[in-house]
Amino acid sequence: MERTQSEVGRRWRMEKNKERVQCPPPVPPMVRPPSPNPVKLAAIAVNLNIQLRSADMPGAMQERAFRCARALLDATSLESKKPNPTHIARCLKKEFDEMYGLAWHCVVGKSFGSFITCSSGGFVYFSVDNLSFLLFKTEVQPVKKPSPLRKLDA
Repeated sequence: MERTQSEVGRRWRMEKNKERVQCPPPVPPMVRPPSPNPVKLAAIAVNLNIQLRSADMPGAMQERAFRCARALLDATSLESKKPNPTHIARCLKKEFDEMYGLAWHCVVGKSFGSFITCSSGGFVYFSVDNLSFLLFKTEVQPVKKPSPLRKLDA
């Protein structure tokens, strides 16, 4: 099935725009405070208009995710009327990759399904305004090089 000229042009423009997308400056790193207690975390979530759906993550990391998501939404609302979920997911993923090591994944949208396997202590699912956020970490294992094949004598 061939694509029409408009589809090819649209894809090229999307890829071209992808390179220009800049994430806002990261939220200043927090000095590692003790993990907030559940009551304090709930107060932070209410203050930022966040509904926590499910979590298996230390409180300090949850707070970081909440504050980053809120900051990204506020930054995009100043620039445009409609937030771009792909851009928000990319920026949140980069933030967590830099702060807590590689292998973070982020899904942002109004409606999505998922079935994931994640590392213990690396999962949070929450909603901000009308967007849902799924942030999780997977384990990365180095790939070993296979031994070179020997030629068999015939």
